[in-house]
Amino acid sequence: MSNDKKAFVFDTNFIVQVGKLDEVIENLKDNYTVYVTQVSIDERIAQQCRELKEDFDELEKCKQKFIHFAEINFKKTYEEEREFYHIALQEKYEKEFGDHIIPFSRDGKTFSAVIERANKKLPPFSNAKNASDKGFKDYLLWLSMMEYFKANGESMVVFVTDDNSAFRNHTEFLSNEFREITGKNIDFKTNAFYKELMSLGNVVKENKEKEILPDVSQFREKIRDVLLDLCGGYEENYFGEPYWEKTFTSNQRVDGAYMKVIFEGLCEDIKKHIFDTYVNAEDILDLDGRLTNGSIMISMMSIESAHRLHNEVKEKYPDYIEQFYFTAAEIFNRNYVEPPAEEDDDLPF
Repeated sequence: MSNDKKAFVFDTNFIVQVGKLDEVIENLKDNYTVYVTQVSIDERIAQQCRELKEDFDELEKCKQKFIHFAEINFKKTYEEEREFYHIALQEKYEKEFGDHIIPFSRDGKTFSAVIERANKKLPPFSNAKNASDKGFKDYLLWLSMMEYFKANGESMVVFVTDDNSAFRNHTEFLSNEFREITGKNIDFKTNAFYKELMSLGNVVKENKEKEILPDVSQFREKIRDVLLDLCGGYEENYFGEPYWEKTFTSNQRVDGAYMKVIFEGLCEDIKKHIFDTYVNAEDILDLDGRLTNGSIMISMMSIESAHRLHNEVKEKYPDYIEQFYFTAAEIFNRNYVEPPAEEDDDLPF
């Protein structure tokens, strides 16, 4: 661990305000090690699941409201989608932060510590007379930070939060406690501190201003040709006239995230079909049943070319890999076919 770096830890409200945590990590990496607490992850997942529940409730209201002339079917239950959210969002944080997720113990010892703290009304619990026990999650976050930095991490911690009642109104007490438990110092900052760091000479920002864009004029053509080769090819009709035959059609558009999964899975796909000459398009390109005509064959040479292209982009243009996925999505969406509108054969008499 680099001694000249500081730890940068943030409260849940920072996640809501800033959003793009991968950019925060990138922007601060030269001077800070950026951490997230599991408490904040759980709280943020819960917030997003509540928003998801509101969507399901709204759709259920529509289902009941229009029941006499429309039929609404759920592809998934709320519980199934919530479980998917939990797993997917947790994996996203783990991928972005790696070993820099501050855990918290869910054992009886932790619960007892929370109860004792609440009874004593010590910060981040309110010490106001007749105050409620609001501060449960705040103390779990605070306790997890002290437990972590007692044995790990940098010697100087910056904690970013806009929560006045739980943290900022009690910085002296909490700073002394943190020093006593961990032997390290902690500095409390508002969420605006991150913007201040960016405006005071963010190295990444300066580099972007001086950045010379790569010359990819020829590479654009290569990307187009390789990806179009996956989407279809020219055939001849009975009269010898060339026409474009799609290797698949899709009833849903794809996005960059979809294409990222496709390309990152190509290596395993090639291994599965290593001795095949051709393979069904749906075996390679369909993740969720959106391909409506995926039985047409794609040559393994085309798939291997796409795999090599993906590796070449990651090696030569790593800063533009996301743009590559977006471009791939635009090309693949040429095979999108809007599903026909369903006709209602039931007459109203």
